[in-house]
Amino acid sequence: MKHILKMGDTGAEVKKWQHWLNIHGFNAGEEDGIFGEKTREAVIQFQSTKKIVVDGVIGSQTQLTIERMKKEGDTL
Repeated sequence: MKHILKMGDTGAEVKKWQHWLNIHGFNAGEEDGIFGEKTREAVIQFQSTKKIVVDGVIGSQTQLTIERMKKEGDTL
């Protein structure tokens, strides 16, 4: 598992997650590598949809859920 990503974080890892959220229908806004409010809202929407802890943070549970989806070929 990668480290936790949250509001204010920046970099390539944030950009990767923004892209993933966007292509799966969760509007993270511009894929600029800045974890801002739009990215947080997209993470919350994803977490709510998947019925996991809703905290707006890309932590272990969110990352594991996404990894599981990738293995299963699930898009949402």
